Amino acid sequence: MAGATFVKGARRDVVINKKPAPNNPAYPPAGARRKIHKQSEVQLRTATAPPGRIKLGVRVKQAESVEQFEIVGRGGNVLALTPAADPAIAADLGTALGVAADEKWVTYKADWDPARFGKRFDTRLTLSPFECHPNGVRVFTIAITYEALSFTNDHYVYGVSLLPGENSQGLPIDVGAAGPAQKPAPKTPKKKAAQKAPGPKKRR
Repeated sequence: MAGATFVKGARRDVVINKKPAPNNPAYPPAGARRKIHKQSEVQLRTATAPPGRIKLGVRVKQAESVEQFEIVGRGGNVLALTPAADPAIAADLGTALGVAADEKWVTYKADWDPARFGKRFDTRLTLSPFECHPNGVRVFTIAITYEALSFTNDHYVYGVSLLPGENSQGLPIDVGAAGPAQKPAPKTPKKKAAQKAPGPKKRR
């Protein structure tokens, strides 16, 4: 996120995949409208992020409430996310990553320690009510940077996840993230033809 030897610019270095668990995502009832509960597995593809105070935002619909958002690291350690009351963070995210008229950025702050959370962890998300057509799909976006930086002008990492409608029959196509250029396969050195020993000279 910061530093000349770390991430340059915005990169999709937070890879989010649905956790292989029964009934995931789940759609528990919430009155006349339903909510969604989804567990995901997250991997950081960046260099190890140094410890520090971070800020992050998730983009949801205006009518939705984030009932639960947890980041669970190695050994069951839960990252203590504090809702950020500073509207400047949401405005910064809206400028850099956009926000539609029916959307909002819900923001948090936390103390990041890679020794406790590593580069692989789980997330638990519950939105209520879940705004999505039953046969549709939603893109869920999260963006993270250090507290002293801005999303508009500095480095950050982001990830996207799919939130399917309760009866969605859509089939995802994962375009993935641009990784480092692969090195060409080393060329196999050509064997030199064995030189024939000079034979006896013919006498004339």
